[in-house]
Amino acid sequence: MDFKRSTDVEPLHSRISRLAVRVPYLLLVITLTFLASVAPLKAEPFALSLATGDNYPPFTDFELPHGGMATKLVRDAFENSGYSVGEISRLPWKRSYLLAEQGKYHATFPYGWTTERAELFYYSDPFLLAAVYAWSRPGKSNIIKREEDLHGKVYCNPRGYGDFGLVLRLLDQNLLRRETSNSLQQCFKMLRAKRVDFVSVTQSNAMKALSDAGMPLEDVQRSEFATDQSHHYVIVSKQLPRAQEIIEAFNTGFKILREDGRYQSLKEEFNWVESNAPSHQHYSIEN
Repeated sequence: MDFKRSTDVEPLHSRISRLAVRVPYLLLVITLTFLASVAPLKAEPFALSLATGDNYPPFTDFELPHGGMATKLVRDAFENSGYSVGEISRLPWKRSYLLAEQGKYHATFPYGWTTERAELFYYSDPFLLAAVYAWSRPGKSNIIKREEDLHGKVYCNPRGYGDFGLVLRLLDQNLLRRETSNSLQQCFKMLRAKRVDFVSVTQSNAMKALSDAGMPLEDVQRSEFATDQSHHYVIVSKQLPRAQEIIEAFNTGFKILREDGRYQSLKEEFNWVESNAPSHQHYSIEN
């Protein structure tokens, strides 16, 4: 059989046409392969360094079981998400806040929400709602029944503590003046000495501070309405590269605590009842 070599030559325009069809496909394959090789893997959990303050019962108080209710909650939430938490640093509140802002700690807690803080930190989902009251000296002339009873007064709040609710609004309206002390105990001593007119704090914190200051309950009286209801948060500095990942880890772990009943069990362990009253309004809360 006679085999003859074909002398047919594919026209140049046909070859170009076929290449034009193949090139985009090849480029797509190359691009996808490159992206797959450089795409970052999901970051693995890592050991967290956390800081908080002290003498804020039942939330953070290192004389209490687990270091307080919020300390236990925060540790368990992060561990639910696969993160390890070592010893939680106990620092003065202002120092804890500043070091966390600088990124020296991965997170700090429990803090209330303010506009100034929200510019510097990412906030977690809220937890442990607390009612805040105004505490004044005993006597009819010092009874606080309504907002107007706070107008023109001087109140004490320790360094590192935020101003919230009605108190913050009155400060912004120049209807109230703040004095600062080194501790809540010192605030109540200033109240007794008539250097300030009231202290704004939760009932559990007031009882603890009075005890530490060696003052009997008869030295104060509680306002007839709550000046605020205060949620608590974990906050993470926006300077940290993985800040949002840390917030997400807490939120995910906290959701697990709520769903499996451990959040409720924790509140029961500390005999804690959350208030459902609306904030920034006059309302009574029975204990």
